[in-house]
Amino acid sequence: MKSVGGHSRVTPWVLVTLYVCAGVLWLGAQAWVLNYFDVSTHRQSIRWQIGLFIAWLLVSSAVAVWLITRKSRADQVRQETAQELELVVRHAPAGMARVHVGGAEIVWANAKLAGWLGCSVESMAGQDFRSLVPADDRVEVEQQLGRLLDGRQDYFQALRHCTHAVTGKVTPVLCTTSRVAASGVRGPVALVCVLQDLSEMVSARNALTRSETMLRMALEGSGSGVWEWDAVQQKLNLSSGMSALLHYRGQDLSHDFDFYTRLHPDDADAVRSEIRQTLEQGSILALTARLLCFDGLYRWFRARGQAHRDVDGRLLRISGLLTDQTASREADERRRLAAAVVENTIEGVVVTDARSRILSVNPSFTRLLGFSEAEMLGQTPRMFKSGRHDKEFYDAMWASMHATGHWQGEIWNRRKNGEIFPERMSLSAVKDAAGTVTHYVCMFTDISAEKAREQQLEFLAHRDVLTGLPNRSHFALMLGDAVERAKAEQRGLAVMLLNIDRFKDVNDSYGHSVGDEVLKHIAFQVQGALRYGDIIGRLAGDELCVVAQHLSSEKEAVEVAERLMAAAAKAWITPDGLPVVVSVSVGICLYPDHALTTEDLMQGAHAAVYGAKNRGSNAWCFFHEYMTQAARERLALEARLRRALELGHMRLFYQPQVDLHTGRLTGAEALLRWHDPEEGLISPARFIPVAESSGVIGPLGLWVLGEACRQGQAWREAGLPELTIAVNVSLHQFLLTDIAGETAQVLETSGFPAHLLELEITESALAEKPEEALAVLSRLRDLGLRLAIDDFGTGYSSLAHLKRFPLDLLKIDRGFIYDIPNSGDDMAISSSVIALGHAMGLKVLAEGVETQEQLSFLQDKGCDFFQGYFCSRPLPAEDFARLLEKAGAGQPLVDVQSGVTA
Repeated sequence: MKSVGGHSRVTPWVLVTLYVCAGVLWLGAQAWVLNYFDVSTHRQSIRWQIGLFIAWLLVSSAVAVWLITRKSRADQVRQETAQELELVVRHAPAGMARVHVGGAEIVWANAKLAGWLGCSVESMAGQDFRSLVPADDRVEVEQQLGRLLDGRQDYFQALRHCTHAVTGKVTPVLCTTSRVAASGVRGPVALVCVLQDLSEMVSARNALTRSETMLRMALEGSGSGVWEWDAVQQKLNLSSGMSALLHYRGQDLSHDFDFYTRLHPDDADAVRSEIRQTLEQGSILALTARLLCFDGLYRWFRARGQAHRDVDGRLLRISGLLTDQTASREADERRRLAAAVVENTIEGVVVTDARSRILSVNPSFTRLLGFSEAEMLGQTPRMFKSGRHDKEFYDAMWASMHATGHWQGEIWNRRKNGEIFPERMSLSAVKDAAGTVTHYVCMFTDISAEKAREQQLEFLAHRDVLTGLPNRSHFALMLGDAVERAKAEQRGLAVMLLNIDRFKDVNDSYGHSVGDEVLKHIAFQVQGALRYGDIIGRLAGDELCVVAQHLSSEKEAVEVAERLMAAAAKAWITPDGLPVVVSVSVGICLYPDHALTTEDLMQGAHAAVYGAKNRGSNAWCFFHEYMTQAARERLALEARLRRALELGHMRLFYQPQVDLHTGRLTGAEALLRWHDPEEGLISPARFIPVAESSGVIGPLGLWVLGEACRQGQAWREAGLPELTIAVNVSLHQFLLTDIAGETAQVLETSGFPAHLLELEITESALAEKPEEALAVLSRLRDLGLRLAIDDFGTGYSSLAHLKRFPLDLLKIDRGFIYDIPNSGDDMAISSSVIALGHAMGLKVLAEGVETQEQLSFLQDKGCDFFQGYFCSRPLPAEDFARLLEKAGAGQPLVDVQSGVTA
């Protein structure tokens, strides 16, 4: 038997046992031979036994000699192997040790290991291997040792380190641990540990890591990344820096990045051509293109690379660098734009050295100053001095430069032709890294035109462009000064507002250019009629204002006003020789009799001039308190009206409209009421004119229209009889708003049928602009609703226009009904209106019917419908609903035969 290494594994006990077993077998074979040959005589048996014994001796001797020879050879091999092992252990470049499993005591160790630890070989025997050569990962070593001892693996490797006891030098080692078999070994199971010095490998790895780190830092610092296209594996390999370059946030850039699909469409053809040329000619790849980064933005990149081929010329790979050039291209673009701006800017730019010698100028500089560039190079800016600034000015300028490195302000300079002009200059110092001034950059703008505009604006800020008189703001300041003087001197003055009468007729008749000339003529004439110390200004288009100072009585103020009126009335002669004569109305407000402040004096004069116009043209009027009081009340009422509309204080009342033949209810007129929480019900006659003049009538009328339709639909949904609801439309609402569009929207929103809605338009609205009125009425008719003309007979409309309008009903104004039967004129007018309406195919309704006599007259004349107090006053919606319930029960509201209200 031999071991794996070729050494004999036969022990002495095995040999004795084999010899005894062989002797027993030989005796058995001897007995079989004697029996087989039938050796029976004793002498023959002795001879046979002796012969066989001799044969046994020979055979056993031969076997013994063979075994002894084998044993000698095995011992010799064992000694040689042991000697070889000892030499290997002693001279091997690796540290070795035999360690017991139980306590990790070192049985033996070689000199290499002892040298790493800084101790002798003999002193290591019996020491704890784990303490002398600690593992980097103790837990992992314990797990590996367990698998080694239970036979799941033959060896394991772990990183350990040896610390020199004297120098403290740490040697990193790779420890390979094997288990020594227990058979034939005295003592416990042992481990053989072979330790390989990793110092050079670690140093090389650290050096490589440092090199890679430095390379990566250099690449990242330069904005570059490494790429490689493996042509064999058809795989793209990218360095870690490429993720930052491409703004990639995923996990596998090589998989997610497709070069060609991320190329900008404008660069794709050129890039493909460059790559194709590089592969064909084997040249260096160098291309610049835009790539779509993973943040959705295109950026400029510079790719440089080279193709690598094998000996047969087959492409192996292409590798190179990718550099982000976006910032550099943007910087180049900024420099190019900056250069273009300097060359093309309207501002003059000059650059000097630290001693103020001119180095360069832009074209605007030469154009503005008149010098050529050759004439200025090497000179100093002192050649442009105007002489208008003293030494203190320049000392202050350079003091600011030395303190802040910048100066900005206005300065006068001289052109080549000697002209002195103002400029706005900005002077800056350019410093190097050490903070030393190397250059000065000066930029300036010619502000001659700006100065001229400032003077013009100064004039316009205080003067009227057309007449040259002080404007409103400047006149107010002058008036304030005059009031202060009058107060200090305790003397009176008058503010007289002159408003040109029928100035609109002049513009309409002769044109605005003539109107301007007339206005200048009047201003000139009035200015010439002023006394010494009086002030004049133009406040608005047709308003001049005069401050007559040093007045002692109203009579003296009237004399001044009449003189001004006479001057304004002087004719202006047109270029064609035609005289144009206009008059003025004058409102007079006295200090201190009427007002004490500038604002009150102006306000009083405005109020007084309206009083003068009410008297007719070419009149004057003094201010009275009631004028402003009425205006204040009107403004207050307007504000309250707007607030009431917002807060829902407006109400609709409904007045029945009755059929004169049957006495039954046919419709209702929606009438607006204002229920003020403090004042109660406010009459429409009071607030409707305010609403019309202030513009509130638009939203107010729209609210009435919407509320009436909403209420009418609510009655229908409650099962009450259908009836026509009439809504008044004001002149402003009819002509200045989109009444047709608003009505369509209200009908759609409320659901109220169009054929039950009747809009009442006043005759004056139709007469104001008949063509526009016809277009609006046609649009309303297309909606399907009814149209009525209200207050017929009061608007002086043309019957020729009236017959063109698509009307359904004429309403006789209550003013013609009131005096029936006492007024023959009213009876005649009412009869004519009824006959005219019927002749035009229209129904006729009379308003304001209050007596039986009026009712009977209308019946006799064939009037169709009526409304008025004789039937019912206007009622709130809830009270009017009860009338609808009566109508639903078939009851008439009025007994037209007896004239009794039901």
